[in-house]
Amino acid sequence: MTLSDRLGSRADITAGVITTFRTLSRHPHPSHHEEAVGQDYMEFLRGLGLSPVRDEAGNVMADCPATPGREDEPLLILQGHMDMVCAVAPGSGFDPLTDPVTILEQDGYLCTDRRSSLGADNNLGNAAALWVVQQGVSHGPLRFLFTVGEEMGLEGAKVVDPAWLAGAAWLLNTDGFHLGRAIVGSAGGRRECWTRALDTCPTPEGEAWKISLTGGTGGHSGDDIHLGRINPIKVLAAYLKDRPALAVADFTGGSAFNAIPAGAEAVVVGQKPDLGALEEALLPFHATDPNLKLDLSPVDRPETVWTADFRREVLDLLTALRHGVFAMDPQFPGVVRASVNLGVARREENTFAVRLFLRAARQEDEGAMAADNRRLAEQAGFSLTVTGYPGWPGDKNNPLAQVLDRVYRAQTGRGLEINMVHVGLEPSVFRAKAPGLVMASTGPDIMDAHSVDERAPLAGLADYALLLAGLLEEPLS
Repeated sequence: MTLSDRLGSRADITAGVITTFRTLSRHPHPSHHEEAVGQDYMEFLRGLGLSPVRDEAGNVMADCPATPGREDEPLLILQGHMDMVCAVAPGSGFDPLTDPVTILEQDGYLCTDRRSSLGADNNLGNAAALWVVQQGVSHGPLRFLFTVGEEMGLEGAKVVDPAWLAGAAWLLNTDGFHLGRAIVGSAGGRRECWTRALDTCPTPEGEAWKISLTGGTGGHSGDDIHLGRINPIKVLAAYLKDRPALAVADFTGGSAFNAIPAGAEAVVVGQKPDLGALEEALLPFHATDPNLKLDLSPVDRPETVWTADFRREVLDLLTALRHGVFAMDPQFPGVVRASVNLGVARREENTFAVRLFLRAARQEDEGAMAADNRRLAEQAGFSLTVTGYPGWPGDKNNPLAQVLDRVYRAQTGRGLEINMVHVGLEPSVFRAKAPGLVMASTGPDIMDAHSVDERAPLAGLADYALLLAGLLEEPLS
């Protein structure tokens, strides 16, 4: 009898995974609010006859004894995160702190009513793993590990006790997003916030104008950084730098460290600006950013503007800072190895802040990018605060990925794509805590994650569950 026969029909497998996903999604669980969902995980694990524990941060761990006869095999950790990015549709009335996600099965997808995101990232991968073990699949020694705060910079993983990883030979993360892919490396993240006290003077004679550049495509600073989309902060700063006669009263661009800016605006004082040069600067971006819009409008005169020195130094910094790809990865064609996203430039109370997100799998790349930023920002009188997490350098010959590939080929006739990603994954943090641990990441297909359009194709759920079951039944050595 095949593994598929023992687990039931594809429809039965899909229904089982969805039922488990609904169980794990019945309480709101945005980052920093995982108390209730953590209790749901604890309850489910107890239902498997296990004795789960929870640390002070809210991370959950449970050991699962091996099937009789397989006790001497190496320990495998099945790992994922419990929190979600809860995107909310404007005007929907959805409260991410009190309202559970509405889960629907429509048109071949698992989705929501579009008031909120789905939270398939990462509860769906976790649900598949838990359901498979619940079915009594044969396996060696197992450990479940579920973390909090992944979407906020891998916070839960950072505080996991190394003892929770000790003794394990393998770790499979279920946060991979793409069925048919085994991820064997990911980028580290370095959040840099450079700040300098505002330096202003009385407003000179002249009219006040607001220059707005909006409609950029923006996007994810990891997934989309190589696509050549416009950074409105840099384009607008370059325009102003070349026009010293325009006094600058304010400058605002971008929304987050890890989002490519979609717009920027400045308030200036002086003769009516001629935007011809700015329009010309937009021409190379019409293909990548077809909805760009440039606007000039009169505004009330501000009481103060930036001093000439402050203006020059800030605009010099914004134009000189790197944005985009720093290096591509020679081992994984088409994958970015290191990049910088100039994500935010704006006044914050009495300071001007510049926020950047550096991504790199290798420490030497991060160090080189950080040194460039430090030199430029310190020359401009800015000081730094920084947070982050390490990278996970990829290895095409990852042994766990090779086992997954063998199982997937036997089940589907297709090989797995073995690759790395230019985003952060929790194995990068675990690598420092357990240097000998062999890790890989897989997951079911998830589309438009972190948005109200988030959805997961139903057709692939059985394939992912079967891949997990096949891995568990495969003797690991």
